[in-house]
Amino acid sequence: MEEKYSSNVLSGGKLGMVEVPDSRLTRYIVLLILSKVLKALGIFESYDILKVVHIVQFIFILKLGSAVILLVFQKPFSSGKGISKRQWIKLVKHAILSCVISLLGFFGLTLCGPLRTLLLFEHSDMVVLALLAVLFTNSGGGPSKTRGAAFFIIAVICLLLFDNDHLMAKMGDHHPEGHHDSALTHFLYTTISLLGVADHKGGVVLLVVSLCLKVGFHTASRKLSVEIGGAKRLYALDNLVSAVVLLPWMVILSATTE
Repeated sequence: MEEKYSSNVLSGGKLGMVEVPDSRLTRYIVLLILSKVLKALGIFESYDILKVVHIVQFIFILKLGSAVILLVFQKPFSSGKGISKRQWIKLVKHAILSCVISLLGFFGLTLCGPLRTLLLFEHSDMVVLALLAVLFTNSGGGPSKTRGAAFFIIAVICLLLFDNDHLMAKMGDHHPEGHHDSALTHFLYTTISLLGVADHKGGVVLLVVSLCLKVGFHTASRKLSVEIGGAKRLYALDNLVSAVVLLPWMVILSATTE
């Protein structure tokens, strides 16, 4: 016991990197690969579903289903401190921004397809932050990050040039997307038409913008997660509040569209 807590432990070289057993590390890698494969399959399936279901209705079902599951497992109301009125207001604002980013991301999915959505929208926050640091700060982080930023920009340009389609119609009574399902669809397609590019290329730009917004949103959410009582509790409450926020819009769409 004395040897365990004596100063000789430091000089004996017994402190250092904690080694993870190979079996546990392999299990984590398998779970990570499985989760990524399931997420990719989900994005491909979502692309097919969004052809027949409105984006708002789809996001509402997604948020509501996630909220029900997380309420059962996370128990955000019974665990942790009580949530004040000021924190509920922040949660509502957080949920509104989350819904906006989800709307932009899924609309970009309908324009670009699942493959380009995976290549653009599924980058981690660290990759995007490193890219922005190289582009807009003096301390870029070395030649490796500079090369990574250059390859990322080249990849986005290649995705923009992936299609040779052109804008089939100008603004007016004829739209390249056909019949409008809602005012939201009309507004987004009109905005893309103002850019003077085809809908696929506008979708790539929309996904890049959505990715940057998502990274900034995650960065700003860290302070709120500390106030609420952790990222898991915040995520559970965010899905619930998002479903409540989207409920009136979903009811109106269900009553006015087939």
